[in-house]
Amino acid sequence: MWIGDWTDGIWGAVGATTAGEIDDSTAALVLKDFDMMKNTGSFTQTVNASIENGTIFYTQVVSCVFSKNVSSDIAGFGDMIKARLVIVVQDVNDNYFVMGHLRGCEVSGGSVETGTALGDMNGLKYEFTAEETIAAPFLDIVTAVAGDVTFTVTA
Repeated sequence: MWIGDWTDGIWGAVGATTAGEIDDSTAALVLKDFDMMKNTGSFTQTVNASIENGTIFYTQVVSCVFSKNVSSDIAGFGDMIKARLVIVVQDVNDNYFVMGHLRGCEVSGGSVETGTALGDMNGLKYEFTAEETIAAPFLDIVTAVAGDVTFTVTA
């Protein structure tokens, strides 16, 4: 997944959402990667509907696991999770979903874990949540790379 600082209207400035896709790039946005081990993360969009009120919204949740606790990781995530974020989820099919594109994402839970046995979990678990009026649009990565969205690989 790719994470950056969210500001009001950032995706509106970056590009218009057309047919479920953000397809243009007109504003600077820097996203840093946060890689997870294979088969440890998930992205879920739940449709919430009220027939009585005639409303629909989407709850978007990304669950992520980062193995091996390192003090710098704990401190870095500690600062980051205090803010509203923009998250682009890259799936195994190289689709890029823009989570919380209009209202941003916040951390909604997590833990720092270390197990007792040799094979137990040792790392960070976080869950980020967004609520939006439409499903997460795709990011047209070709346009984004050619434009002003910068994907920064962290060491």
